[in-house]
Amino acid sequence: MKKTAALIALTALLAACGSQADAPTPEVAEPALEAAAQPQADPVSAAEEAAARAGEPAQAVFPVGYRGEWDYSDDGCARQESGTRFVITATEIKGYEDTSRLVALEPLKDQGEAIRVVLENQSSEGDQTMVQILRLSPVAGVSLRIEQDGKTVRASRCDPV
Repeated sequence: MKKTAALIALTALLAACGSQADAPTPEVAEPALEAAAQPQADPVSAAEEAAARAGEPAQAVFPVGYRGEWDYSDDGCARQESGTRFVITATEIKGYEDTSRLVALEPLKDQGEAIRVVLENQSSEGDQTMVQILRLSPVAGVSLRIEQDGKTVRASRCDPV
């Protein structure tokens, strides 16, 4: 890092003096300048960081506020085993009879705490691709509204926030 900063400073100094055309520029300086010009963003998760280091595209992940145990039934969280309970992990929604893998995620900034997700669903009824809009309640994320095909259902958080 110090070597890159020194090369950038040297290149800037030579350019200011007007002698950059006379002096040969090290091959390392140009990539270093390009890297310095690009904004660096912190990875959202360890999985994305690992993908970035490996040079692979990052996998979409659910924001932390969405992850946890949820139930569609009003009293489902009170029961030990509920057929309406599901779990959102970093990359999946796991239900009683199906699992949906997160393919893509888009934050909907104009709609509060909402995201649009593309899911690859595997169930006993067959595989399908689904698009859903998930909205966390403004009160500490204690409920989640899931919109798909013009219909909205509500789920309650089962685990403590």
